[in-house]
Amino acid sequence: MRKITVMLLAALLALSCLTGCEQEDLGEVTVQNVGQITGMGSVGIVDRFAGVVVSESETKIEKSETAEIKEILVKAGDSVSKGQTLFTYDSTMMEFTLEQAKLDLERKKLTLQSQIEDKEKLEKEKEKAKEDQQLAYSLEIRELEAAIQESEYNIKLKEQEIEKNEAALQETSVESPVDGRVQSINQNGGFDDYGRPLSFMTIVEDGSYRVQGYINETNLQSLPEGTEVLLRSRVTDDTWKGMVSKIDFENAQNGQSNMYYVSYDSGDSTGTSSKYPFYVELYDSEGLMLGQHVYIEPDYGQDVIDNANALMLPMYYIVDIDSAPYVYAMGANEKLEKRSVTLGTADEMMGTYEIVSGLTADDYIAFPEETLVEGMKCTIYDPASEVIPEGETHPNGFGPLGDEIDYDDGMYSEDGMEVLPEDGMMIDEMPEFEEEIPETGVTVEE
Repeated sequence: MRKITVMLLAALLALSCLTGCEQEDLGEVTVQNVGQITGMGSVGIVDRFAGVVVSESETKIEKSETAEIKEILVKAGDSVSKGQTLFTYDSTMMEFTLEQAKLDLERKKLTLQSQIEDKEKLEKEKEKAKEDQQLAYSLEIRELEAAIQESEYNIKLKEQEIEKNEAALQETSVESPVDGRVQSINQNGGFDDYGRPLSFMTIVEDGSYRVQGYINETNLQSLPEGTEVLLRSRVTDDTWKGMVSKIDFENAQNGQSNMYYVSYDSGDSTGTSSKYPFYVELYDSEGLMLGQHVYIEPDYGQDVIDNANALMLPMYYIVDIDSAPYVYAMGANEKLEKRSVTLGTADEMMGTYEIVSGLTADDYIAFPEETLVEGMKCTIYDPASEVIPEGETHPNGFGPLGDEIDYDDGMYSEDGMEVLPEDGMMIDEMPEFEEEIPETGVTVEE
């Protein structure tokens, strides 16, 4: 009996010890999906900018200043063919305006004839007038000469107006001079962001594409003119190549932004900035559509890595690369563990290593820190939009943040810098982005 009691006490002590061990709090760590980190082959390494496919050439259609629009036969977004009627004029009003102009011309000619006759009459009277009356006649004649010149000038203007109205009457419909798409129609006039009058109608031509993006003054060095770039579809694996042909410094957008930038290298921040439109000349536009949204990034040859379907992990996630490489991965029961990995080819330019075994795109890993220990509870990081508590570390290891980071609005490059204005991209009716941009976590919102 005594032996059984001792055994029961020992079992209870062991159970108590196990319970206490399970309740030990080792803390939490944030982990991120390997596929999200390596899916583009460049997360955290290559600056990425949002862009849109635009036409390389535009055709501006202006309406007559004297004619009234009768009917507009197209709307913004419609495809049009060369020779297709875009809108028509109200010929009734045009005819009335023409007749009125002709009557005005006749009255002006009669006025001129009367002024000429009055001048001739005064000149005859002056010849017979006394010497003390000569000055008065001379002044009156000079006034008539000035009035005659003004009448002659007004007659020329009215004749030009009549010619213009007659030409407009011959063309009561306006046709498209090119094949393309109606980008905008401004029936009420107005001005653009730079105070320039808007054209009545703008048509972008088919078959001649380029890509437009915006770059912030704080990261101009990331994409200078002449930079070879890689363009990625936002919805497929398709890529295209091109070159930054122009940064339009003459049309900068300035002003106070709701965003501010934080640089963990310098600790500086700013609330104002200038954004410049830039354009990419495409080497091949096959498969692109006008208005399509794409990602733009400097071309370091990362598409070769992508096409090889290799799992290229940034080196800073790997511990003990030269001896026994491992990563901190989420294991069973969502607990952190050290997981050995087999390394393949290194890409020094991209700062990545090929993971041959030990890790897949479906796994979750943490950024290695001295505070990490096996057994910590893992919390999965969602890159779409997340609030990171003040003092905690971003899962990619870029330092403490305290505000919400939203990369779903398409306004940031991957180094966290703002790359798009809040109100658009200087192109007509650019929609808000609906897809998330993989982030590296250095930009925060006010």
